[in-house]
Amino acid sequence: MTVVELAELVGMTPRNVRAYQSRGLLFPPVISGRVARYNGAHVARLRLISSLQREGFTLGAIKRIVDRPGSYGAIVADRRRRFLDGSSDIVTTVPVPEDAIRRALPDLPEDLTETGLVWRDEDGRLVSHTLLVGVSRMLAAHGVSEQVLATLQLDAAALGKRVGALLREHLGELVEDVGSRADLARVAVQLSATAYEIAFLEAATDAGRDGDRPPATA
Repeated sequence: MTVVELAELVGMTPRNVRAYQSRGLLFPPVISGRVARYNGAHVARLRLISSLQREGFTLGAIKRIVDRPGSYGAIVADRRRRFLDGSSDIVTTVPVPEDAIRRALPDLPEDLTETGLVWRDEDGRLVSHTLLVGVSRMLAAHGVSEQVLATLQLDAAALGKRVGALLREHLGELVEDVGSRADLARVAVQLSATAYEIAFLEAATDAGRDGDRPPATA
């Protein structure tokens, strides 16, 4: 996207976008020829900034949050809970650059929507979840490779589908009401996410070998 298209999508002015960039709140665009090109990660960051401002955070405080992985992780966990319970004020989807993804990761499935991580909007554009795009950008900024980012998301999505299908089969035998099954599934998501975080963090950081296990995000 151009800066004008980005600004229109997030409900700002190009001047606002450039101001956030000059203050270090928004990472630089990719320069193609003489045109600055923005993507879904910029959309996700701007929506997060707007949300935090509505909650009373100053721009200085927001800058400290996005610059510190620990603080950013806490904010992401909070937004994840809000997305699940429907109370988030952030639009849930952002566009993703399909051509760029395929150039970087040619081994992905021909139909990217098979992963469950992206889907087509009513205009046929490929979109993904705001949190996925935003957090991917955060990790990439700290040196995590595109291949590792893809593996993290694709493997987790595949595992989620398998466990979700198992739960659906089980709940179908127990609960007739679809709404009640959905409510139970949301609780099961929290159970699964907590168990996943405990095991994931221990394996990723070697925590737990000395008995110092990190707290799970509920």
